[in-house]
Amino acid sequence: MTLATAGRTSPGVVADDERVGSLRPTDRDDVLDLVAAAASLTGGAPSVTADRVRDHCGARRALESAWDRTLAAMTTDAGVTPEAVDLLRRIKTVDDALLRRDIENRNMLFHRVREGLASLADIQSTAALVTKVPSVVCALGFDRAIVSRVEDSVWIPEHVAIERDPTWAGQILEIGRGNPLPLTAALPESEILRRRVSLVVENVQQRESINKPIADASLSSSYAASPIIAGGEVVGFLHGDCYYQQRDLDETDRQVLATFAEGLGQALARTLVLDQVGSVRAGLDEIASRLGAPGLGSFTGAFGLPGSGPTPPRPAAPTGTEGPGFGRRQQGTVPVARAELTRRELEVLRHMAAGDTNARTARRLVISEGTVKSHVKHILRKLGAANRAEAVSLWWQMQGGGAAS
Repeated sequence: MTLATAGRTSPGVVADDERVGSLRPTDRDDVLDLVAAAASLTGGAPSVTADRVRDHCGARRALESAWDRTLAAMTTDAGVTPEAVDLLRRIKTVDDALLRRDIENRNMLFHRVREGLASLADIQSTAALVTKVPSVVCALGFDRAIVSRVEDSVWIPEHVAIERDPTWAGQILEIGRGNPLPLTAALPESEILRRRVSLVVENVQQRESINKPIADASLSSSYAASPIIAGGEVVGFLHGDCYYQQRDLDETDRQVLATFAEGLGQALARTLVLDQVGSVRAGLDEIASRLGAPGLGSFTGAFGLPGSGPTPPRPAAPTGTEGPGFGRRQQGTVPVARAELTRRELEVLRHMAAGDTNARTARRLVISEGTVKSHVKHILRKLGAANRAEAVSLWWQMQGGGAAS
């Protein structure tokens, strides 16, 4: 598959008003003029080339270089001249203006983070949440975004958003899904998983330890990545870059993505619980229908609980979400009665169905929490279930069918 199509290998610069934090053309001209003035004062070529002044970070580095060069000239035989003093004053004026705009931009970006998280508040399923997240990340100032899940220390992309090129996004997603990557120690994402920190990864195309299929497909030069933590565990990653803006990501980008990812983890924990409740509710309704009794919807309605009325059908996964993933059912599940679960695994599954946490199950069975986690892992594998909610649903189906436990 060829991805080097028109406009991708030579991306255009985004207009100033399209992205919070873009460097104004007038600011860029001022910075380049000051760099040239410092070079003229000291002799020789400018210390920073024009292609390095593409964003606020590059502009302020260029001003710092011009400042240092001017100060160095004032220690030579020429001494302190009016021209040098005036140049320092001009450099400080422009740098102060850029700093003020940096603060304004940062405030605006974190305001967008709050708005983005608020837009997720009403989503009731994990599949819908994960589908929406990449486009929200792009609204935070990134050009492209990927949301991935981590399953058994394997990195698997779930959704990709490129507002300018949805077809390219689909290609990157297809390549990522076709090449799930084990999280070996050398990968930056392994450090994110281990330390639970966000990172900015630079010089992507020159790195050996990287997700090469996605790096080659995306042509990314730098990106920010953050862990998604739900229920105390890293369940996925968020990635974002600024490909069309032609700039490397900086500390502000990292902080913005990390803040959003933290809020996303809380939203994801909520939808996973809703998915589990939905699975249990569907199982109870199925049992009730077999017995000719009212479904759970009738009982909740009688008590005036949220969700009263008939149980609505579970929404189908949005377009592009085929395949296993966050909260989605995998193909090839196995009935509990035929899964060859051990007696201890059946006990753990009963506690899962009762809503017990791993810690509570461990206390009741007088075993370690690590042992419970190991049993849960074996249960999911034997049942072919994607998550605890799906395993519980299979348990309720088995109980409704009268299978022996």
